[in-house]
Amino acid sequence: MPNILKPFIYTRSDYLRSSIDHQTYYRQLVKPALVEFVKDVFTTKWLSDTRNDGHFNHISLQKWDNAAATASVNGFLPNKFEWDMVEDFPTQAGLVSILKTAARMAVEQEQQ
Repeated sequence: MPNILKPFIYTRSDYLRSSIDHQTYYRQLVKPALVEFVKDVFTTKWLSDTRNDGHFNHISLQKWDNAAATASVNGFLPNKFEWDMVEDFPTQAGLVSILKTAARMAVEQEQQ
């Protein structure tokens, strides 16, 4: 369970050993402000588009990359301390995974 000393439950090693799935690992890195950011950038209508294959590939990778850069500058993505806590570091693919996880969470919120 997360606590003040270890706010994250899983490390990158847990993910690589297949102890947890992709969604579980990246979900712990999503901040509520990032979910709102993703809603603002992509809109829940676009995220819920019927062309969505479940992985949001109906939105170009360039748009995800641009959103990752903006989210990073605005402090919506994990900081160095948070990456260290999960024994990982930021890569473009990882940042897009976090954004797509936030998008999934945004769609889930809208469906409730």
